[in-house]
Amino acid sequence: MDTSGSESTLRVALQNVGCKLNAYEVEAMTHGLDSRGYQIVPFGTEADIYVVNTCTVTGSGDADSRKAVRKARRQNPEATVVATGCYAQRRPNDLDAAGADLVIANDHKAQLINALEAHIGGTSAPAFEPTTRPRTEQFLTINGAVTSGRTRGMLQIQDGCDEHCTYCIIPSVRGQSSSRRADEIIAQAHEMVAAGYRELALTGVHTGSYGYDLDDQQALVTLLASLEAIEGLDRIRLNSIEPGYLSDELIDFAAASSTLCRHFHVPLQSGDDHILRRMGRRYNRAHYAERIERIASQIPNCAIGADVMVGFPGETDDHFEQTRTLLSDLPMTYLHVFSFSSRNDTPAERLDSHLDKAVKKERAQQLIALGQEKRLEFHRHFVGSAIQVLAEGRRDTTTGLHIGLSDNYIKTLFAGEYQANELVEVKVEQAREDLVFGSQL
Repeated sequence: MDTSGSESTLRVALQNVGCKLNAYEVEAMTHGLDSRGYQIVPFGTEADIYVVNTCTVTGSGDADSRKAVRKARRQNPEATVVATGCYAQRRPNDLDAAGADLVIANDHKAQLINALEAHIGGTSAPAFEPTTRPRTEQFLTINGAVTSGRTRGMLQIQDGCDEHCTYCIIPSVRGQSSSRRADEIIAQAHEMVAAGYRELALTGVHTGSYGYDLDDQQALVTLLASLEAIEGLDRIRLNSIEPGYLSDELIDFAAASSTLCRHFHVPLQSGDDHILRRMGRRYNRAHYAERIERIASQIPNCAIGADVMVGFPGETDDHFEQTRTLLSDLPMTYLHVFSFSSRNDTPAERLDSHLDKAVKKERAQQLIALGQEKRLEFHRHFVGSAIQVLAEGRRDTTTGLHIGLSDNYIKTLFAGEYQANELVEVKVEQAREDLVFGSQL
């Protein structure tokens, strides 16, 4: 398709459904479309092309994905609607029925723009049918800044997962674990820093396994050292690291680094060994506790978060209490709590002793309250102290105060004068569970 002249003004609206990796992919597709001359517009407005990056982690992800496709079709019945992502990998016919003109499987996302242009141009687009065992060979790239800004950006280093937890559909839709070439990652990081980004968050489905498919279990630490050497890159943030991949070498590197953010997100799911085995998780309660304690002892004031699942089939009151007690005793900063939701085509669906919704809700509320207590305690620790935040160049709509984020994951509202994308020293004056207030020093 020739996008010169009048066609260069084609309007494209993109919508992300799901995880941070999906959000990165939407940013990458946005960057690619923008660089080819398309006009990027909000998803809720009329566009000539709509792209929906779908999710299938839960039934609500499926529903939200179909809803987004139907919304695009209603917004402009004459538009070209493209669906990609995990739901497109798993149930492409559902998205056809919802109104998608073009459905592109996960492992062909890097060819999405070419396929779109072939479709619009009336030529035969390559067939991008889902494969039974997908594997990402070509990663989406951002070689500059995206329309959302230049402060904090995401950078994909890995895709896929080989863990096969009994409740999870992701290995079948994201495929085998695949590590991106280090030279590609470093090159993209240089481009993003040159475009103005000061913080990069490394993302993936199973980030901690980076390099394991290449028989290099220290590849992540090596990569971090290379990224740390990039002039102008002030912060590197990791997304979640599974407990079994949280090595001594990684913790030691983080403790010595002035660039890697003091922020670890370590999924727990359950604090009971019996339930962990039923989940297919490859660690136990004692190993998890030891890793968290080591992080806290070596990296003072480190934010430590966890994903926790309640109501897994067979979870008794005693099993739940094991989880609650473990999280209460550990130096956690925040919790992401969710209830087990049965997923078609997973082993957990076939387990016995599924729990009532009311039981799951009550247990979730207990852990949510615990997480709120933990986060408030962490935030209160900094009252009267100075923290460094990266100013996002926007203001809180309620207070009018500037918004920033510390390296240890504290959202900060502050008064003062600064340049957008500046690292600002802020004295913390008041703490809430969700954020702190302060003034620029």
